Amino acid sequence: MISNAMTLSLLNFSYLAFGSLSLAMFSHFRGAFKRSPSPIQSRLFYWFGWGVLAISYYIGILYQGFAYGSILFTGLLSFAGLLVILTLSYRAHHLPHLMAASGVLGALLLLFT
Repeated sequence: MISNAMTLSLLNFSYLAFGSLSLAMFSHFRGAFKRSPSPIQSRLFYWFGWGVLAISYYIGILYQGFAYGSILFTGLLSFAGLLVILTLSYRAHHLPHLMAASGVLGALLLLFT
C-alpha cells in the first residue's frame, strides 16, 4: 500500500527530473540562469534527469507492483510536467530553487515513510 507521503515524494522526484531535463535545453537554461550552458552542464542535467526518472519509476513499482506503479508514475509525470511548464512560463528564474527544495522534500518524505 502506498501512502500519501510516498506519492508526494514521487511527485517531487518527478518535478526534479523534469526540471533537470528542461535545464539541459539551451533556452530554458538561459531563462533560468541568464547565461548559456556548457556542453558538459547540458549533458549532466540530461543524464541526471533520466536517472532520477528511472529511480522514481523503480520506487513506484517497488511499492505498488508493476501495473499500479506504472499507472501512478504516469499520472505523477503528467502533473509534474505541468508544474515545470508553469514554472518555466511564469517564473523561470525560480526553477533551480524549486528543484532543490523538491529534491530535499522528496528525500525527506521517502525517508520517513
